[in-house]
Amino acid sequence: MMVPMPAAVVLIVCKTAIVGPPDQNAAFTGAENREWATEHAMMVCRREEVQMYDTDEANGADPQPFDLQRCQRSAMMLGPQWDAEHRSSSYRFWRVACPVPIVRKNQDGSEDIIAWKMPECGHRETVVCEVDTAI
Repeated sequence: MMVPMPAAVVLIVCKTAIVGPPDQNAAFTGAENREWATEHAMMVCRREEVQMYDTDEANGADPQPFDLQRCQRSAMMLGPQWDAEHRSSSYRFWRVACPVPIVRKNQDGSEDIIAWKMPECGHRETVVCEVDTAI
């Protein structure tokens, strides 16, 4: 039995700091001179899980499965959207991840997806993660 991929995307957002003088066009562009903030040579990040829904299905269209391609396409839009919606925050979008399949290997060599796991926050030698949040 095939277990469908959960309709969710994980965003990894990390703390930044303003460094150096402001950009001369900042009043017009909103650009900020930011770099990743580090503590003990590690980035400080959060894992934010975003639940997805199909607006076309809500309007009566046939449901479409949430798959890796749809997840990646959604992720490309969600990262910049998160930054735009959180301009007053010191956090900025860093990475994205899609659900990961948990597979069972059958005796005949085939594999079945038995569940899905939402990706964890970090990289052991690069990132320190704060508490997970859901938006």
